[in-house]
Amino acid sequence: MISDKRAGFSLIELLMAVSIVGILAGLAIPNLRGMTYRARATEVAADLNAVRVATQNYVGDQFSWPAEAAQATVPPELVGFLPEGFSFVGNGYELDYENFSPVVIPGDPTTTQLLAVAVIADTDELSNAIVELLGTSLIFSAGRKHTVVIDRN
Repeated sequence: MISDKRAGFSLIELLMAVSIVGILAGLAIPNLRGMTYRARATEVAADLNAVRVATQNYVGDQFSWPAEAAQATVPPELVGFLPEGFSFVGNGYELDYENFSPVVIPGDPTTTQLLAVAVIADTDELSNAIVELLGTSLIFSAGRKHTVVIDRN
C-alpha cells in the first residue's frame, strides 16, 4: 500500500512563504522608521512646552525675561523652573533659547522683544517630522533649524 501523505513542505512552498514575509517586512520597516521620527518629534514638542512653561513661570516670579543662552545650554535663570535634569540636548536635536531684542515686526509696532526656542535637528528625517508635527506654530524655519516664538513683549 502506497501512502500519499507528505512529510514536509516543498521547496516552492518554502520560497513562497519566505517571499511573502520579505514583502511584509519591506512594507513595515519604512513605517517603523517614520514612527520613530514622529515619536522623537513629539519629544521635541514636549521639551518646547516645558521651556515655554518654565519661561512663563520665571516671568511671573521675577517680572523679567531670562537672558539668552548659548545653543544647547539651559539658561541659568530657568534651571529652577525646568524639571530636574532637563537638558537642551536631546536624541538627535538641540534646543537654543532665543531672546530677540530689540525687534521690529511689520504691522505690530508694540512688539519690541521676542522670546523663542529654536530646535536644531541632526537629520532631515527628524527635521521633517518636527515641521509636520509643529506645523503652524513654527515661525522661522531654515534648513534643520526651526524656531517657535513662545512669547513677545
